[in-house]
Amino acid sequence: MKKYLRFTAAALCIAMLSGCGGGPKGGMPETEQEKKATSVEVANPTINTVKDEYMYSGTIQAAETVDVTAKAQGTVAATYFEVGDTVTKGAVLYKIDDKDYQTALKSAQASLNSANAGVQSARTGVTTANGATMKSQLEGAKSAITNAQTALENAKKSVEDAKIAVTNAQTNYDKAKNDYDINKQLYDVGGLAEDTLNNLKIALDTAANTLTTANNAKDKAELGVKSAEDALNQANTSYNILANETTAENTKRANDALNTALAAQKSATVAVENAKQQIDYCTVTSPISGTVLKKNVTAGAMAAGVGYQIVDLSSLKVEVNVSEQIATSVNVGDAVTINIPSLTEGGEFTGSITEIPPGANTDGTYTIKINIPNTTGTLKAGMFAEVHFAKSTSNDAFVLPRDAVLDKNGEEYYVFVAENGNTAVRKTVTIGIDTGDTIEVTSGIEATDKVVVKGQTYLADGDAINIVTDNGVEIEQTTEAATDNNEAPAKGKGAKK
Repeated sequence: MKKYLRFTAAALCIAMLSGCGGGPKGGMPETEQEKKATSVEVANPTINTVKDEYMYSGTIQAAETVDVTAKAQGTVAATYFEVGDTVTKGAVLYKIDDKDYQTALKSAQASLNSANAGVQSARTGVTTANGATMKSQLEGAKSAITNAQTALENAKKSVEDAKIAVTNAQTNYDKAKNDYDINKQLYDVGGLAEDTLNNLKIALDTAANTLTTANNAKDKAELGVKSAEDALNQANTSYNILANETTAENTKRANDALNTALAAQKSATVAVENAKQQIDYCTVTSPISGTVLKKNVTAGAMAAGVGYQIVDLSSLKVEVNVSEQIATSVNVGDAVTINIPSLTEGGEFTGSITEIPPGANTDGTYTIKINIPNTTGTLKAGMFAEVHFAKSTSNDAFVLPRDAVLDKNGEEYYVFVAENGNTAVRKTVTIGIDTGDTIEVTSGIEATDKVVVKGQTYLADGDAINIVTDNGVEIEQTTEAATDNNEAPAKGKGAKK
C-alpha cells in the first residue's frame, strides 16, 4: 500500500510539473530525491566469553553405593535406621540374635579350659619324668585322666543337650511343615488367604533355619566329644608310658604328650576366637558414611541377603556416551558444566572428568565419567543431567545477537552500523563461535559501533535510519519523525546494491 501511494504521489508531481513547464530538463522534483528513514534498533557489541559447546544427556548416580550383608546367620534382633536416615561409618545398622553363638562360645571355652589343663598336666609330666619323681608323675597322669574324663562327660552332656535341641527343632519344623502343607491345599482351592499362607511359609523357613542351627550345634558338640575322647586316650597313654617305660622313654613320651596338648590347646583357642568372631558378626555396622537407600531387614525375621544399602551422596557422578571428537579433545581433570533441568533455581553445577576410556563402545561412542560435588545435598541420584563440553572458548570476545549478522550466500558476513546518527553503513565482518543465539565477531567492528540489531534485513548501505532503541533504551521520537517513519516504504532485503 505504501509503495502504491509513493508511486502515485511521484506521478502526480511529474504531471503537475509537466503541465506547468517547471523543473530542469529531464529532472525530478527535489522532494522525490528525499529518502525515507527506516526505524531500527541499535546496540554496542557486548564483550563476553563465548563457548562452542556440545551437550550430552545422562543420569546422576551415587559415587559409592555399598550393600551391607551380615556374615552371621540368625534372627534379626533389632534395626536402628530407616530409609533416608543419615549414618556414619561404623554405626550399628542392625543386630542378629547371638544366643546360639554364645552357647557355642561357652562350649569352645570349656574345651579350651580342658586343653589348658592338659597342657599343664603334660608340662608336669615332663618335669617329673625321672627317678624319684615317677610317683608324682603317675599321680599327675591319673589327674590328667580324671580331667579328660570330666571333659568327656561334659562334652557328652553337651551332645545330649544338643540332641534335645535338635529334637525340639525337628518337632517344630515337622509341625510347621505339616501346617504349611495342609494350608497350602486350602489355599490352592481358595479356602485360605495368601497373607496367611505367607506367614505359614515364613514360620516354616524359620523352623528350618532353627533346625539347621541346632544340627550344627550338635555336630560341634560331637566334635567336642571326639576331642575329649582323644584327650582321654592321650591321658591314658601318658599314664601307661609313665608306669611301663624306662626313664628315657618316659621323658620322650612326656614331651610328646606336651606337644599334643599344646596342639589341642591351639585348636581350642582357635575355636574360641571363631566363636567370638561369630558373635561380633551379629552386630552389623555401616562401612561408610552416607544415607540409607534401602532397608531389607525386619526385627524378628531371618537375616538373609543384603540387609541395608548405603549410598554416599556427598559426591555424585554422571556417565555420558560422547563422540570420538569429544573424547579426543578433553582430558581427565577438565571442568564441565552440568545443568539439571528439574531444578528451577541453582540448576547449574561444575563437575570434573574422572575417567576417559581407552576404547570405544560397540556403537562407536566413548563413556566418559564425571564427578559432581554435592556438598549442599541438592542433587539426588537418578536426576536427569545435561553435560556441556566446551569444544572451544573465546574470552573478551565481541558478541552480537545472531540475527544482527547477515551473510551473502554463506561466503561473506556483514552488519549495518549507524553512523552520524541516521545513516546505515555496511561493514564486512569475520565471525567466530556461533552459538545459535549469539555470534562472535572477530574483526570488522569496534566496541563503540552502534550495530543495527533489529530492522537490519530491510537496509542497504547508505540508507537513512531512524534509531528507536539504543542498547535497549527507547529513543523519544518527534511527531514529525514519527509521521515520516510511518509513511516510509518498506524495503526488502537486497533492495539496494
